[in-house]
Amino acid sequence: MSALVPIKLAQLVLRVVEAQGFDVEEFLASSQFNFNPLREDVDLPTHITAAEYNRLYQQIIFLLQDECFGLHLKTKVPSGTFRMMCLCIIHCKNLGNAIERAEEFSNFCRNLSGITPLTYQPLQYHDDATVTNNLPDLDDKNNTYIQTQSLVAVAASLHMWRRFCSWLIGKPLDLIEISFKAPEPAKLAMLEDVFRCKLLFNQPANGLRFDQHFLNSPIIHNEDSLNEFLKSAPYQLSVSHADETSIQTKMRAIVGNDFSKEFPNVETIASSLNMSVRTLRRRLKAEDTSYQAFKDQTRLNAAKTYLNRPGLKINAVAALMGFDEPSAFHRAFKKWTGMTPGEYRQSIGNEK
Repeated sequence: MSALVPIKLAQLVLRVVEAQGFDVEEFLASSQFNFNPLREDVDLPTHITAAEYNRLYQQIIFLLQDECFGLHLKTKVPSGTFRMMCLCIIHCKNLGNAIERAEEFSNFCRNLSGITPLTYQPLQYHDDATVTNNLPDLDDKNNTYIQTQSLVAVAASLHMWRRFCSWLIGKPLDLIEISFKAPEPAKLAMLEDVFRCKLLFNQPANGLRFDQHFLNSPIIHNEDSLNEFLKSAPYQLSVSHADETSIQTKMRAIVGNDFSKEFPNVETIASSLNMSVRTLRRRLKAEDTSYQAFKDQTRLNAAKTYLNRPGLKINAVAALMGFDEPSAFHRAFKKWTGMTPGEYRQSIGNEK
């Protein structure tokens, strides 16, 4: 799997911790996470490693004692529930069957917990050949909406479910719109960046709208590939469609995370992508960047990741980044950021 996860996804799950009333700084300290991705007064890296994201995500699940981030009804969802649901739906014929089976599984779990099953329809069909996959979120006794659900918890769940559906059918589940029951928040940038589709608020239910033809897409996996998938979750449920299709993401996979080696030149990367240098430059221009900007940003992100680990001396970071002399690393980092590595560490609260 790719070594990096967009920082915006770490921010999204941390907003869930914040919305549940926990102290984010205290949580990050106890999780041995070396900086706060929610800080707006420092220059943050654009990505963190997949290992860091997985550790953060698992710590949040442990903190909340709930695989569904406090989203579900009256009872917490214990560890292992998602795996059992996956085993129940992996042999379904297509995505539509899998979504319906997931609803059956949810109601079965409610029965085990002594909670009345829901009567909602997971799939709402529209006349324009689209369908909305709604999340279950109605109170079981009086059919009133649960007001304690936070927008970020719902957004995180919708994002993960969309990614899981995409994995099941082996292609991105292209969304038309996302519906939220919550009112529109003051800041939309994070949600817009994660979903990249129309966002609707104050809606009757939380759900994903997409073309109906996706429901007929066959499930391409089996229990063996599911077990491999679960080993790398939640990472596999976190990389956004935009990151999957970006030429820069494909380039990052080629570069890898060993920066002690010489950075591949544009010809090498173009050849690995089976395209000409001219085509690669055109694709990069379409993403408002260039090969040199990509190279600088990739090395900068790696340097920040290393510097966010206080146990690493700056000289060791320089060596990991492939610099023969620490002074050369200092000059390069200052060119990239306007700060020395030591000043950067001070800005995020780490010691030199």
